[in-house]
Amino acid sequence: MSRRPATLAEAAEWAFCLLGLLLMSEALLGPVFAPDQTVDGPEWLRLVWLPIYAGLAVLLAWRAPRLGRVWAGGLLALALVAWAFASQTWSIAPDLSQRRAIALLFTTLFGLLLAARYGWRGLIELLAATYLVLAVGSAVAALATPDFGVHATIHPGAWKGLWYEKNQLGAAMAKGALACLCAAAVEPRRRWLWVPGAAACAGLVLLSTSKTSLLALLLVLGGSGFIAATRRGGAAAVSGAWLAVVAAGVAAGVFLLAPELVFEALGKDPTLTGRTGIWEALLRRSAERPWEGYGYGAFWKPELGPAWYVRREVEWEAPTAHNGWLDVLVQLGWIGVALCAAHFALAAGAALARWSRPEGGWAVLSLALFALFSISESTILQQNNLNWVMYVATAAKLLETAPRVRQAASPRLVEAARALAWTGARWRRPPPARAPQAGAAPGVGWTEPSAA
Repeated sequence: MSRRPATLAEAAEWAFCLLGLLLMSEALLGPVFAPDQTVDGPEWLRLVWLPIYAGLAVLLAWRAPRLGRVWAGGLLALALVAWAFASQTWSIAPDLSQRRAIALLFTTLFGLLLAARYGWRGLIELLAATYLVLAVGSAVAALATPDFGVHATIHPGAWKGLWYEKNQLGAAMAKGALACLCAAAVEPRRRWLWVPGAAACAGLVLLSTSKTSLLALLLVLGGSGFIAATRRGGAAAVSGAWLAVVAAGVAAGVFLLAPELVFEALGKDPTLTGRTGIWEALLRRSAERPWEGYGYGAFWKPELGPAWYVRREVEWEAPTAHNGWLDVLVQLGWIGVALCAAHFALAAGAALARWSRPEGGWAVLSLALFALFSISESTILQQNNLNWVMYVATAAKLLETAPRVRQAASPRLVEAARALAWTGARWRRPPPARAPQAGAAPGVGWTEPSAA
């Protein structure tokens, strides 16, 4: 079945969404114009978002009728935004919390817009195109300007592409490999583009030398193979299920009984490159404000705030918690953590329910990557952030309410039904003879039986 060609307005809308996703990837602009992650960049970097927000407002108004489809996921996501707005009343930096909550609102609305505007195929291909552009840009940056795209001192030789450091490149490319593989599955006609794109993203993961990203890539490849095997049914499905159970059991046993082997294989120390020290310090600070936190986006910014004590304890300028859940905890307290966990649990349940559908691979594996990276990086409830947009769009799409569409019957079906009705009337049997009534004369209310 041929698809209707896109209009000029729809093509412009797609290009705008692509531009917005590229900007929210935090690539290029930040590392070039704000190389120090612990401080805000120049004022004009924040002004760049104003036309993006204005364009989003126009698209939201244009696509308002479709937004009703994602009301279930939208209400849950907007509840998180509302709690972020409320936190400015007790924030240690109210102005900062308010400004970042506004940015979080538009970021979340962007995800809801993508979920309402595009079907699964269109959404996955849009994300795959975004990561493919970032992959090409990172390769060019590393090869043409190695002083910018390759680490020279901290991790010599590791590629970081368009980002601050190698872990960001690795995480983005692991997600890009997943997006390209799923795009090839839902749109086979463009496999010539998406399969090489997935290979390029996988290669950049290896060049980044990020161990967490390598683990994510293995999860993508193994999960994709497992899903493909289970969909075939029969012996392949049974073998795939048993292999997954055995692999999970072995991995859990090794991690519980000999965790040092896991850390050695990943090239990590038991402190996860100093992350556990940050986490312990953050838990001590969060105990002072357990339920409400220190305000959205405010914990790490004031020079003499609680982050100063954390940095003094760990003896380095930690820019984030390097854990999404702990970052939510210190900003929005246990209430914020509970809201995020409830949202993720509902999305994960809906993803598992779609396991056998074409979009099931993307739904399950993208949420698995979101959960994996949330352990070692701050990826939850981030403003102007591609990871949060992608998560909100996927969750809202999973919880989407499909509109009831009344389809006209096929003309052939109508003709067949008429023919069947005519045939039934033609060959219908006469009604059975009624039994004679008491005292009735012959020929009145009954029929004379014929002679044998």
